[in-house]
Amino acid sequence: MPEAMLFFGAPPRTRDFKGKSLLSFPDNYTVIDIETTGLDPRFDEIIELAAIHYENDIETSRFQTLVKPENEISDFITELTGITNEMLATAPSICSILPNFRNFVGDSIVIGHNVNFDINFIYDFSEYNSLSPFSNDFVDTMRISRRLYKELPNHKLSTLVSYFDVDHPVEHRALADCISTYCCYLKMKQYVQETGASLIADWERYSSLSKSIKAETDTFDPDSPIFGMSFAFTGKLERMTRREAMQAVVNAGGICNDGVIVSTNYLVLGNNDYCKSIKGGKSSKQKKAEKMQLAGSDIRTITEDVFYDMLKEQ
Repeated sequence: MPEAMLFFGAPPRTRDFKGKSLLSFPDNYTVIDIETTGLDPRFDEIIELAAIHYENDIETSRFQTLVKPENEISDFITELTGITNEMLATAPSICSILPNFRNFVGDSIVIGHNVNFDINFIYDFSEYNSLSPFSNDFVDTMRISRRLYKELPNHKLSTLVSYFDVDHPVEHRALADCISTYCCYLKMKQYVQETGASLIADWERYSSLSKSIKAETDTFDPDSPIFGMSFAFTGKLERMTRREAMQAVVNAGGICNDGVIVSTNYLVLGNNDYCKSIKGGKSSKQKKAEKMQLAGSDIRTITEDVFYDMLKEQ
């Protein structure tokens, strides 16, 4: 099989065969987690893959491997994950190991925390390597947490681990975070079974909208991943103007901010963030978001592709 190619500058992908996002608690599933060199499969690479099979909520097998990237990883990624270039030097390439990972996962329901990120990388690198589309349906434990535990200050995996008193640390390493995700999933599943709690969000608690852009509807889907979330944008979007993107957020019941602030949930990156003319390779908003994330803030930096995926899930 030929080496994987990074499609620098390629247009955003539609991922037409991507699986459905489920709001349910299956008994049989595979928990996955990956670590990467960055945020966008067009520009960045997978450096670790992990997955654990569960049947009737009991582990049956596991898979874990580091993955050697084509380029060296940044100091930020090393600080975040603890993975170094030396650790990756003898790891297998993505083209040699991804088929094994795909075979391990099979067609089972996938569970992960903020799992859209992981799935998009696996989907795109499967395409780069001429594999079949990664079409597994999936359950996002972050999405479920936001519906069940509105009182939490944020819904990061580390926050849930602390909240549930899970005896397993969040390490930003793929296998360890699979285990943490599984433990939190069981806690949420048990909570719903015992209390009958609903996964439908109470949209009336979210009333703040952008000052400059008003919603064109008063009917919102509380199951939308956009609903009640606060967005900021940086760089030039390829498929929408920034105003159009902000209007789409507000129409879905979300909130827009001109800059990155304490309440921001998502910073959406346009393609200018990969322009070499930007000092340090990153915009000031992205640098601020990364600093906030390392300090424990509940903010996620996402690509334009992921943003469109969230819009499609309404």
